[in-house]
Amino acid sequence: MLDSIEEPENMNLIEIKESELKSISLFLIDKKIILHPIISPNGTPDFSKYEGRKFIVILDRNILVRILRLVNNGELKDAHSLKIVSCLLAWSEFNNIALNSGLALTEYSHHQSGNIESSSENNIFLRIYEQYSPRDWFDLATGKTKTIEKIKLEEQRNFEFFVEVYHFKMHYLEMLKLSQLYFSDELKIEKKFKIFHNWAFKNILICKYTTYFAVMLLGGKSKTFRKKGKDFESIKHICKNVAWDLTYLSFWSTQYYYEDEAKEIYLFATMDKELRELFFLTHKESLEIYREVFGVQKGQAIIDSVSEIYIKREKPEITQGVLDDLIDEEQLELNRIINRNTLSNM
Repeated sequence: MLDSIEEPENMNLIEIKESELKSISLFLIDKKIILHPIISPNGTPDFSKYEGRKFIVILDRNILVRILRLVNNGELKDAHSLKIVSCLLAWSEFNNIALNSGLALTEYSHHQSGNIESSSENNIFLRIYEQYSPRDWFDLATGKTKTIEKIKLEEQRNFEFFVEVYHFKMHYLEMLKLSQLYFSDELKIEKKFKIFHNWAFKNILICKYTTYFAVMLLGGKSKTFRKKGKDFESIKHICKNVAWDLTYLSFWSTQYYYEDEAKEIYLFATMDKELRELFFLTHKESLEIYREVFGVQKGQAIIDSVSEIYIKREKPEITQGVLDDLIDEEQLELNRIINRNTLSNM
C-alpha cells in the first residue's frame, strides 16, 4: 500500500529565493498540514533530531485528489486548495522529501471495487515529477502563476491497490459499534463508553486514535453524523468514510512506531481539520479530555472503563473471516437500532 512514491528531483537546477521558501514553509506551518508525533506534534516540523534519514510524506485522499485535479485540468478553481498543494509540492521538492499516495489509492480502489481507476490515478501521479519542474510549484505557491500545462501520459501501467486491509475492517467495525451507541439515546454516556471499550477489548486490536475519536463523536465534538441522512445505508457509508480516515492514522502509526533505527521516516499530510484535531488530541497523551468534555464524575467513570482496555490480555484471533463475520453481525445490529428509531419517531 506504500508503493506509490514520487522522488523529488535535484533542486540545484533552479534558484530559489530564501523569502519564497520561508513564505511556503510558514504557510504549511500555519495550516498545520505536516504531522508526526515527534517531528511535528503541533504541525510545525523540526527535523533536527533525524539527520541522515530519508523522509516520506503519506498523502491522504483529499490532498491527492487536489493534486491530480491540478495536473489534469492545469488549474484549481479553489485558491486555498491551490495554495496548499503547490506549497506542499514545492516544500517537499526543496527538502528532498518523497510523497506517497499508496493509502489514498487503496482507499479509492475500495470505493470503486477494483483497480482500474486507482491505476489510472497512479500513472498520473508517477508522471508528475517527470513533466513538471520545481519552479512550476514555486511559481504556483508564490502566486506568480495560477495555471500549469496539463499533464501528458506517455504510458499506462496496471497496479494492484484493491487488496484486503485489516486496519480498515477493524476501524469499520469500530464505527459500526460507535454509531450504534451514538443513536442509542436511552443509554447514559458512561454506559456507552463501557460497552464500546469492553467490546473493543474482546474483539479487536486497541487503537488509541479510535479511543480518542470516540470522545469527539460521543461528546458532540465531531460533525460525523450532523445534518446527514439517518437511514441505514447513509450511516453505513459515513462509517466507511471515517474508517478510512482512522486507517490512515493507524496504518501510519505502524510505520513511525518502529522508526528509532529505521532509515525511512514517515510523516502524514492532510487538509481534514477534524482529522488533524484527532491527531493533536491523541498525542497529548492525556485522559483529562474525558473530564473536560463530560464533567468530573462522568469523566472519571469513563476513564475507569478506558483503563480496562490498556492492560495485558490474550489477543483475540483476528482473521479476515472473523472480521467479516463481525461486520455482518454489527451491521445487522445497527440496522435494527436505526429501524427502531425510525418507528419511534413515526
